[in-house]
This record gives sequence, C-alpha cells and structure tokens, in this order.
Amino acid sequence: MGHSKATMTVGMLAVMMMVAALAAALPRPGGHLKRSVKANKKSPAVMETVPLQLDPKNLVVTQNIRPLENVSISPWTYNISRDASLFPPLAEARCLFRGCLDSEGQEDQSLESKPIMRQVLLLRKVSSEEGAGHSYHFRLESRLVAVGCTCIRPVVLHHQ
Repeated sequence: MGHSKATMTVGMLAVMMMVAALAAALPRPGGHLKRSVKANKKSPAVMETVPLQLDPKNLVVTQNIRPLENVSISPWTYNISRDASLFPPLAEARCLFRGCLDSEGQEDQSLESKPIMRQVLLLRKVSSEEGAGHSYHFRLESRLVAVGCTCIRPVVLHHQ
C-alpha cells in the first residue's frame, strides 16, 4: 500500500516537471506578464501565470516496479508529508541505519548509509489577494528531498 503512494508521488512529480517544461515553452497569451522586482532591483524576476490542469485519470501507475527500500543493503522508510497546502503529498526517505547491511543482514559500521537527494517540483496552495471569498492559486516550488538511501565507503582524509 505504501509503495503505491510513493509510486503515485513519483508519477505526479514527473507529470509536473513535464507540464512545467511545456509551460515554459508556450507563447505568452496576450503578452501579459506579472513582474516582481527583487530587493536589489538590479535584476527583475519574472513571474508568469499559466493554466495547469491535472487529470488523475491520465496518470499511469506502474505496478511492476520492484520496491527497493526493504531489499537494499542500505534500507530506508518513507515519511509522508501531511502539509495540506502541498500537492502532491511529499514522500521523503529516511535511512534506517548509519552503516550498511552485510550478507548476513548485520550492520557493517565500516560502510555508511547516505540519503540520495533529488530536486522535485511541488505545487503550493496560496491564498489569492485579489477578490473576496476563498480564492487561491498554486505556486510551483522546488525542494531538495531524500528519495532513497545508498551505501558508500566513508571518505577518510589523511593530514600530513
């Protein structure tokens, strides 16, 4: 069950990255831009609003991907974000051991488990300032998250 949430999250993130790439390539409708100026006023940041339609019926959830978190020599668990303002819910990996598992399943402290970091795109629900009522929009955000764990040899620096 937890595997399908992680698979769905990865699928949604892939869709959002494709949509963002397509939106960046689209011509600007009517030539209207929303501009905001950075505090240093030397280089203006351009913010553009584009329509985004996500239809869950169009998502393809792959069932034949083998879950690796429990069979890795550097196993991990997922913590699912419950932030209601983020879409999709964010699954972050947490390494279960400082070391790595040997062939007998015992922790080997001569190796290190380290998170694999990846930049992902998320949508944040933001209240709109314009108009009355419960109006909101989504802002595209980038975040660095752990997506799994890997086993490495520790780096040892020798000082002379």
